[in-house]
Amino acid sequence: MRIARIVHTAAVAVTLLALSACASLPVTGDVRPGLAADQNSGGSDLAFVPQGPSDGMDPKEIVRGFIDAASSPKDSWSIARQFLTSDEAQKWKPDAGVTIDTGSTERRFDVPEVTKQTTSTSVRLTLQQTATVDETGAYSGQPTGRAAELPFALTKNKNGQWRIAQAPDGIVLDADSFAAADVFAPYALQYFDPSWTYLVPDVRWFPKRENTASRIVQSLVAGKPSPWLASGVRTAFTGDVALGRNTVTPESQVAEVVLNDALPTRDPVMLSRMRTQLERSLSGIGVLQVKITIAGRDTNAGAASPASTAVDPRPLVLTDKGFGYLAAGELATIGGVSAQLQAFPQQITAISAASGAQRIAVQGADGIVSAISDGKTDQIDGRAGLIAPTLDPFGYIWTVPAQAPASIEAWPASGGNARPVGGPQDAAQVTSFAVSRDGSRLAMAVVAGGQFRVEVFAITRDDRGAPSALGAPNIISWPSGAADVAWLDDSTVGILGVDGSNVVLREQQVGGPAKTVDAPDAAQTVAPGSPTANVRVLGGGVLYQRSGPNWQQEGSGVKVLAVQLGGQATG
Repeated sequence: MRIARIVHTAAVAVTLLALSACASLPVTGDVRPGLAADQNSGGSDLAFVPQGPSDGMDPKEIVRGFIDAASSPKDSWSIARQFLTSDEAQKWKPDAGVTIDTGSTERRFDVPEVTKQTTSTSVRLTLQQTATVDETGAYSGQPTGRAAELPFALTKNKNGQWRIAQAPDGIVLDADSFAAADVFAPYALQYFDPSWTYLVPDVRWFPKRENTASRIVQSLVAGKPSPWLASGVRTAFTGDVALGRNTVTPESQVAEVVLNDALPTRDPVMLSRMRTQLERSLSGIGVLQVKITIAGRDTNAGAASPASTAVDPRPLVLTDKGFGYLAAGELATIGGVSAQLQAFPQQITAISAASGAQRIAVQGADGIVSAISDGKTDQIDGRAGLIAPTLDPFGYIWTVPAQAPASIEAWPASGGNARPVGGPQDAAQVTSFAVSRDGSRLAMAVVAGGQFRVEVFAITRDDRGAPSALGAPNIISWPSGAADVAWLDDSTVGILGVDGSNVVLREQQVGGPAKTVDAPDAAQTVAPGSPTANVRVLGGGVLYQRSGPNWQQEGSGVKVLAVQLGGQATG
């Protein structure tokens, strides 16, 4: 899709809206991937040791020192607790959440005047809050920094030193420190989609401590999916199933999880799903194998085999030579699809492809969306003003008019009538949307209230994958512009847009902060890349991929960069 055209249209809409308002490895079990380079072992407390209180510190210095010391969870925040009275040190719950702000330079400490005779006082900390993490580890961002206040009550101890008698639960971190994941780190709880085919991540942020494994398992077994995601996923941990022991201590990359005796049956299928959810959720801290025991007996649970969501590492493109996978300058065409695209009666503007590109959704210059597979081309949606379509792993092609975001329709591969899915009621325009590779979530870039925002919805489906509705929106980003969105992996949405005069790519974690990088000036389309280069963009006929901090040219003469849904190509 053309970034200039979409941004111009959206900008007009915004203007109009504004005007109107050494351990041994396990030798049994399944082969599992090890810890990735960007994952956190979570196996030990941080080495950073902040300073404790010193004699003579005034109330402002005590509160500031406490905030700084709380950035280290070492020994259960033992140094931060030194700034508290003995009673408050027992009550304070640092892992209750995180207040994330713009930084220490914008923090203001308001303190009443005190004298040598004063024995109690208060300090009010005002900061510019940008996000929060709640008691379940769920991250929530905000459109801009907003003022937030945290009250502290202080008293003098018997030695005449100020200590905090009442402190808000949780800790304060600046945005850069939080994004560095040195104190709290992201861990993906894994659930299944409604068909039990794919795993779906639910990112949570937990303190990096020795008990991280226990926190992950407790959240998965005894907790629930994030409210916005709940309608789009399933879990094997249902009913009265609970932990028989709350602590989980991995040894030699094997974790034993003890469940109570509430399972109605020892269903091997359900046990295998439990084990798979646990293993994949704990993989972020280096666990390779999970053993489930009940009443002291090993259940010998097998492992489920969820479908892969990995995309083919080769770019899927339309050029003057045809349509197919591009590698080393050569184009590998696709039977039943490439010839039909070559014969398409008009210019093609967008392509979304299923696994192996055996079924694709195509949009022509007239805006009409068609489906191509098995050598056949079928027109499916001719509504006016359609944006580029998106395909899901169950074969449904999703369409929506730019000016009617609540009119999303999903067209089945078997033909027949579309299934109305709905959409955001408060949005005036949608510029781009994309179904996740697991089919459980929909990302949408919309304009609402005169502002761009990117939302993610859970998709409600039946056991066979037929979509019926969207859940409540989870707003993940408020960019200055959003012309194209694509899922870069299972938990990251790429948002291509403009910031001032620059084209930028925002890599937005669903359930975490974003990373923004400059994109090539002519970039128009974003798509997932290879394992070593997680993103590709197309602009001015030139295909780029990003490896590390740099963009590298990968090809030229490209007319359309297809968005691949996922799964390795078979041909």
